[in-house]
Amino acid sequence: MKNNLLFTVLAFCSFFTMSAQFEKGDITLSPQLGVNFSTYWSTDVNYNARSSATFGLSGNYYFSDRWSLKSGLIYNGMGAKDGYDNIDKLNYLALPLNASWHFGKKRNWYLNFGPNLNFLLSAESEFSDGSKIGIQNSISSFDVGLGLGIGYTFNISESFIMFVDYQGYFGFINADKNGVLPYNIQNSKDGFNVGGIFKL
Repeated sequence: MKNNLLFTVLAFCSFFTMSAQFEKGDITLSPQLGVNFSTYWSTDVNYNARSSATFGLSGNYYFSDRWSLKSGLIYNGMGAKDGYDNIDKLNYLALPLNASWHFGKKRNWYLNFGPNLNFLLSAESEFSDGSKIGIQNSISSFDVGLGLGIGYTFNISESFIMFVDYQGYFGFINADKNGVLPYNIQNSKDGFNVGGIFKL
């Protein structure tokens, strides 16, 4: 009885650690859903994090079993909270152009890095008393920065793989388009995602 239970557990574990390895010329699509913790980076003022949703569809084109190009369209909630509980809610459509390095014995791990292009969809400030005001005309409509992430993939079936990952971002452009503030503010965020990987 104990041997049967041990065999079942080992078989179950080996099923979920099958190779997620892809080969040269493979193309994958990955729907994803997650949460962002974003803030403004500034040398003069400290901001608190705003939590918001992120979701989208990314894809990889494999140049080898170790390297791929990752891109897609991702909805990213960003912005920040100040010390008085006023929140800037910025929403972007992101286009990552990242290199991905797949590593580990079975290529289950990956690192991705490269530029992210962000197009502003909407922007508003929500004040601590509940009132809101649109600030889209005050925020840069385009943001570009460095994306950096790490993730792990695991097989659910022969045709379906899941992943969990962390995606960080640091913007290079002053989000304060009109220079109202006496200092620069740059978007930054930490994102945590889950999703699926489908081979085309």
